[in-house]
Amino acid sequence: MTKPLDLKHVALSDLHISLLNMRHKPKTTKGRSNEPILDDILPSIRERGIRQPLLVRPEPTKDNKNAYGIIAGRRRYFCLQAIVSEGGEVGGVPVCIMNADDDAQAIEASIIENMARLAPTPMEQHTAFDKLSKKGKTIAEIASVFGITTRMVKQRLALGQLIPVLKQAYTDSEIDNETIFALTMATKKQQKDWFDLFSTDEYTPTGEQLKAWLSGGGCITVEKALFPMEDYKGTILTDLFGEHDQFADIEKFWSAQNAAISVQADEYKKDGWRDVFVGDIGRHFPRYDYAQRTKEQGGNVYVQIGDNGDVHFHEGFMPKEEAKRIDAILHKKPDADSNASNRPEMSGPLLEYMSLHRHSIARAHLLKHPKIALRLTVAHMLTSSGNWKVERDYQRTSKESTDLSLTNSRAEQELATERQAICELLEYRCEHFQLYQRYSSPFNIEDVFGRLINMDDNSVMRIMTFCMCETLKNESGAVEAVAVLTGAKFEEYWVPDDGFFDLLRDKSVLNLMVKDIAGKSTAEYALTDTAKSQKQIILNRIAGQGVENPSPNWRPKWASFPSQSYRGKGSVF
Repeated sequence: MTKPLDLKHVALSDLHISLLNMRHKPKTTKGRSNEPILDDILPSIRERGIRQPLLVRPEPTKDNKNAYGIIAGRRRYFCLQAIVSEGGEVGGVPVCIMNADDDAQAIEASIIENMARLAPTPMEQHTAFDKLSKKGKTIAEIASVFGITTRMVKQRLALGQLIPVLKQAYTDSEIDNETIFALTMATKKQQKDWFDLFSTDEYTPTGEQLKAWLSGGGCITVEKALFPMEDYKGTILTDLFGEHDQFADIEKFWSAQNAAISVQADEYKKDGWRDVFVGDIGRHFPRYDYAQRTKEQGGNVYVQIGDNGDVHFHEGFMPKEEAKRIDAILHKKPDADSNASNRPEMSGPLLEYMSLHRHSIARAHLLKHPKIALRLTVAHMLTSSGNWKVERDYQRTSKESTDLSLTNSRAEQELATERQAICELLEYRCEHFQLYQRYSSPFNIEDVFGRLINMDDNSVMRIMTFCMCETLKNESGAVEAVAVLTGAKFEEYWVPDDGFFDLLRDKSVLNLMVKDIAGKSTAEYALTDTAKSQKQIILNRIAGQGVENPSPNWRPKWASFPSQSYRGKGSVF
């Protein structure tokens, strides 16, 4: 059983910042003061004093045998010192006294306290986690204590691989997160070479460009490989901050990748495809210049190779001009009389006359056959043929984080699964299973109509429903109406992620969210905190860090159908 903490009041002169405090900074950097920013809490402490005890442990010094080291409460300590320097008086300071022998427990307590109050930087987390690791804590144990993933712990510990000048530059906010994370993949020599370049006025690669610089070419991740990894004879750069590791030797990657493409091309030819055309690296395959043809109809396979190592095999295509020539030969009817005149049977006006009457009769008779009309409607929805123009909503966004969040969402995964099922129903081979193309439909309306005629009503309705889902316009009232009428539950499909919090910057709205999840008193205490600090309070409440009752199911008021507003103005959509 854990021994309860001792509560008492001690003199301010008996306190100092413990070396185990995660925010302890014994030295100044570039002439800056190590004292923390106190503007948000100093007025309150001047007026009311310390309301929450500092967390300390016995740490005698050479000059003071009764001294205590502060594990958590560094800013409150500096506030008391500021009051004394102003000529104010400070009585006994309330403290909770920990066991003096357990360094690991002290470090844990410091991290938990600081995470709950003021979000630590990645470098501060590295320092704290490194201390725990050196005290014998495993990566899994560190992750368990703070409710984070082992991957995040590994990421923070990886910052220890950086040379000192890079650590200092990152601490001084001279290097951004994406760049410093990429530098953890570099050798010590590469780190030094990069910093030497960074210290000049010349162009210095950062972010994704830096990853390419480290490998001497493009940034190619391991999941792009078509070959077994044992066929690659180069080095792999371990990327703890990305989804995939990357190839360090681009030439050796392409040597293995090209060999694998050649093997796959031979397999296609053995399987009966007329020919396989391998495109140049980085060249796009223009589908709109090609017609779809099956293997039996003489279709070819076209290989598209991206600069990033991605390879797509486009099966069943031939140039449109070639397809037209073949179609003309196959559908040409023999002349009844080789000497007959080539003059058309009807003049232009007569052809128009007959065509208009045929059109009217067909439409009138279609009124009596709703099932056929349903299938023809769906065929038009799929092909945008004739008087119909139907486009997919491409959900465009300029934010990479938004695109990533959307792509990985449960809703988009369900749509992708259904898209594949619809292609299979129609017996179409679709690259990435896209039924709608940006410029023109790859499908022929007569062909689609013929396929739908032979389907049962349920299958046709399923395809029609999917077409409507694909073409529903974003930011329209219809979106809200559909969600309400179908009983869609926002919380079943979405949780607040990094992309959401990165875009959330309004401090007044953030404070209302803090009030919503943590209560009025916490919101009032955090009213003047930075947006970053208030976000961390919300994240800690969701994760259950430093609180007895976590709120993992919390969602902002906007995440509902119909939505609610934080400022009492009805729906914001």
